[in-house]
Amino acid sequence: MNILHIVYAKVWGGGEQYVYNFCREEKRLGHKNLVILDPAQKEVLGRLQDVADIKYAPLRGAGRLWAWQKILQVIDEEKVDILNCHSGTMSALCAWIKTLRPNVKFVQYRHNVTPNKKDLYHRWLQNKADAFVCVSKLVYDLQTATALPKNIQKFHLVYNGIDATRFVYRQGYLPGKCLKIGYAGRMVENKGVLVLLEAAKILKEKYHQPLELILAGDAEPAFLKKCKDFVQNNGLAEEWKYLLFVVDMPSFYKELDIFVLPSIARESFGFVLCEAMYSGVPVVSTDSGAQGKIVQDGKSGFLVPVQNAEILAEKLLYLARHPQEYADMARQAHERVQSHFTLSVMIEKINRLFAYLLSQ
Repeated sequence: MNILHIVYAKVWGGGEQYVYNFCREEKRLGHKNLVILDPAQKEVLGRLQDVADIKYAPLRGAGRLWAWQKILQVIDEEKVDILNCHSGTMSALCAWIKTLRPNVKFVQYRHNVTPNKKDLYHRWLQNKADAFVCVSKLVYDLQTATALPKNIQKFHLVYNGIDATRFVYRQGYLPGKCLKIGYAGRMVENKGVLVLLEAAKILKEKYHQPLELILAGDAEPAFLKKCKDFVQNNGLAEEWKYLLFVVDMPSFYKELDIFVLPSIARESFGFVLCEAMYSGVPVVSTDSGAQGKIVQDGKSGFLVPVQNAEILAEKLLYLARHPQEYADMARQAHERVQSHFTLSVMIEKINRLFAYLLSQ
């Protein structure tokens, strides 16, 4: 099977990691991966070239109007079976290619929590796709609720999956005198980082719990200043550590006692939750989106209300002071990810979908 991906982003993010993991697993299974990039996407090229054959087309600027010609050339020369689109920006281009090469199966991936639009243009796009892959139940429910009735059967729920070969499960109760709490993700307002800082303040001042707070991820300068001001003004300068960008995530999780995802925004999935859980790190997350489909509250982690630092602090303290419950939660979290949210499970389901489409 020859699989083509259209990748639009200029910087590396969750969607690009999805394509990387996808291609890596398909390559292991003996399938050929091709990725169309714009020549300007140098950062994305540097990573994807390890798992796929890279082809170029002018996806950006005025030359974008002629990208379809280059993509058609790749499809014909490489005998592409499946065309995968991971960006709404590229949907029209892929729909046009589907019009010109109707035998190629066009699959659109839904990574975000957004409803379908129903104007004529978006109806045309929806009709052209052979299938839609929704990466979480939250995304799937919203998509099917707003899809054209005749197209609902095109939507398929296939959970995101982590590359389990990268992470090592640790066993047992780890917290020592100093509780190490971690967060990884974009450092922006709607990720709830300030709420986590407030919870750290409560742990220190109200419960006298020694702690180290380790935050990792790209930050908006204005928001990073706001975080630094909070830390300085609330006596947390000795307790916090900020890491701009972490490449070695397995080592990052290995250093933690608890991982927190305090998002205010609706999360479409939760890669970092799954990675931490698989690594045997208990998690505490808000239930602001798809997290509730990953974490079973009180069993494989804790779910807390959005923007409630007091309850967040209480759950962190509970895990620090209840070693048996900590160990049980770590084990059950690992087992849940292993059975539902690994890359091998994801690709198995996607390949079944591909086989079905190609049989039509």
